Amino acid sequence: MTPALAIHAHVADRNVHLDLQVPQGEIIALLGANGAGKSTALALASGTLRPSTGTVDLSGRQVAGTGTWVPAHRRGISLLAQDPLLLPHLTVLDNVAFGPQSQGQGRARARAIAIDRLAELGIAELAARRSRQLSGGQQQRVALARALAPDPELLLLDEPLGALDVEAATQMRQALRTSLREAGRTAVVATHDLLDVLALASSVVVLAAGRVIESGPTMQVLTRPRSDFAARFAGVNMLPGTWRTGPAITVAQAVVIHGLADGDGVPGQPAAATFSPRAVAVHREAPGGSPRNAVAVQVAGIEQQGELVRVRGRTTSGLTLAADVTAPAVASLGLVVGDEVTFVIKAAEVSIYPA
Repeated sequence: MTPALAIHAHVADRNVHLDLQVPQGEIIALLGANGAGKSTALALASGTLRPSTGTVDLSGRQVAGTGTWVPAHRRGISLLAQDPLLLPHLTVLDNVAFGPQSQGQGRARARAIAIDRLAELGIAELAARRSRQLSGGQQQRVALARALAPDPELLLLDEPLGALDVEAATQMRQALRTSLREAGRTAVVATHDLLDVLALASSVVVLAAGRVIESGPTMQVLTRPRSDFAARFAGVNMLPGTWRTGPAITVAQAVVIHGLADGDGVPGQPAAATFSPRAVAVHREAPGGSPRNAVAVQVAGIEQQGELVRVRGRTTSGLTLAADVTAPAVASLGLVVGDEVTFVIKAAEVSIYPA
């Protein structure tokens, strides 16, 4: 099947080189730190940025390339960002009808489409209001209805819940799930929120320095991350290394981490070990009895993490690990940033898999 979106493009002044495909009917989450290339990817797709070289295709139709340029309004794409950008002089109904009318639909037909989209999102009762009469959450749901009204081939979402409070974001997330995932629509979601990914995305693409560094089904990326960013995003520790029998992996400076095999690895081949910060204990001195997974670190940070305290440690090779321990444990150890400690990791809670 021809992908809904295919980007094979280079943007010279941003040092971005993207190879990205979005299958029809899929919702792809774009992840990455600020400056990783998420906004550039959306701009290339939407038509607000020309690539220096390469191509952008929508459903098999080239919209950007050498000698080819299709402007944004002719691409059949809708964009939903943090700011709903509703037209204040129009009612909600006319805001949503604006897209179909701009496509050439008559006023009555455009309004009928708008009513359907508002009803789909459960906000038909807002039709006669103006934007100043709406809460932030209501405005964003109206903006979603407006984005869906032209029946776009592809919907782009740029941090769509970033400006909402927790309650409004929860309601909006459910509206997105219903209108996108359950309806089989195609979308790309750039987000920093794990809940957005879990609720919406069928697959994840991780960007760093303008390149795709990891991609795959959502649960695969979150449970078996292969990049440091994906591991931190999923809330787990990840150590890259090489597979060895045991099962175990050898990481930097010959540190060996033992655990449980998740897949068949080949000795000497790339592998990774992941484990929860809650599987890590912190000791001032390496405990006796030669524990299987003991890693010397320097405390790089101490912060509250819900009911626990997260202690971040950095190895001499530059790897960063996190331990979630109780406040009394931190107090009894008298930890401060810069201390040399030992992280002890339960082997039974370490997952080792080919990378």
